[in-house]
Amino acid sequence: MREEYEQMELDTRTALDAAIEAVAKDSIQTVLEMIQKHHQQVAREAQTAPPFVRNRHEAYGIAAEQLVKINAAVKAIKSDTDRLLGTLADPNFNAVDATSSIVNSATAAAQILINAAAEMRRTLDNLYTAELTAEDILSPLEAALAEGEFQEAESADADSIEETETEDN
Repeated sequence: MREEYEQMELDTRTALDAAIEAVAKDSIQTVLEMIQKHHQQVAREAQTAPPFVRNRHEAYGIAAEQLVKINAAVKAIKSDTDRLLGTLADPNFNAVDATSSIVNSATAAAQILINAAAEMRRTLDNLYTAELTAEDILSPLEAALAEGEFQEAESADADSIEETETEDN
């Protein structure tokens, strides 16, 4: 007889890392709710439906757009870090200003990353819904085949193949 076992997971993160992850997930959920409310408000005012991701191509477009924003934010952090590096060789440069710039760039990057995660979560939810309902919808090729009056081919057994070959000879 096989005994039932409970799958356990060992979390080796520090308490700080776990707390930061919880805050990040909470922030992403909050931003997602804000995005959804914004889309609803825009839809009421403009009498249009909020953008709904219908396929993987649109999902890729959204992901690529978010990646461009993320890369720009990372580039700003790198630039500010290079500026701080420049203060090491020259004591006349202000390291406090350079460090302050890094803080500002990192804060902006965090905002962009949280927004990107929320947008991708919305995209995931939309795509999941779209792909589940797409199973019920026929593709144009499948619809054309369904409308055509094709007959099923009869199965070919060995006797009918031999008869056809003897008639041809």
